[in-house]
Amino acid sequence: MGCVLKLQPRSKRRSQRRLGATRQSAGASYYDVGAIPVHRVATFDSGRLSKLLAGVLLVALIGVFYILFASPMFYVSQLEVYGNTITSSSEVHQAADLEGVSIFWVDPETVRARIEALPYVKRAEVQVRLPAQVSITIEERIPHLVWQSVHDDKVWWIDTEGIALVPRGILEGALVVKDENAQPLVQEAGQRLSPSILASIRALHALLPDLREMTYQTSWGIGFRTGEGWPVYLGDEDQMEFKLAILRELRRRMIEQGATPRYIDVRFPPEARFQVEH
Repeated sequence: MGCVLKLQPRSKRRSQRRLGATRQSAGASYYDVGAIPVHRVATFDSGRLSKLLAGVLLVALIGVFYILFASPMFYVSQLEVYGNTITSSSEVHQAADLEGVSIFWVDPETVRARIEALPYVKRAEVQVRLPAQVSITIEERIPHLVWQSVHDDKVWWIDTEGIALVPRGILEGALVVKDENAQPLVQEAGQRLSPSILASIRALHALLPDLREMTYQTSWGIGFRTGEGWPVYLGDEDQMEFKLAILRELRRRMIEQGATPRYIDVRFPPEARFQVEH
């Protein structure tokens, strides 16, 4: 009698249970990870901070500018003027026109041009310093001779550059030049005499420093009257010393002879011309 051995198959349920357990275990692990709380990390917003700093800086700048332009301490209330003797300080103040002006609006070049427009100012220098200090140093035109028109008695002062100036008071001890032209040579202030006229005046005055009065005519040039009242015409500055030497000799002879000339013309040495009264 044979023996039959019946083999029982392995239980799949157990295996499935184990697999299920494994899946459940894995699932449990998954859900456990998902259950971990996540914390947000704050990010640094550089753009927003830059805008904030720019706004603060703008407000600060506005405040600074307000203080600079609104504070009375930065507004010019006084000018310091140096170098003026003929031009009054009030003239300089009026020409500068800076009273009540913010120091930050002062343009030294513009102020300098205004000051130099004054008749007796040759040049000016303007310095600006904080908080509200403005100093003006001027160099004036110095008159050294009086120019007088015989035609209309108009009087001008002439500076070393030949610029005609409106007289201010009396120019004590100055050389006087009588303009004998029918049409006055100087017509207005600021007009400049010819350099040749100035050179002739200087040449004659250097040789006759005690001479206090000269004459001038366009056709006759520079001249003067002798102690006897004789008119002398010398032309321009060329050979001035030679001309005066001829004049001295001619004058000596006329005095010896008792002659009275109407004029003496030594413009073209060695020639000398004269006309004697009869």
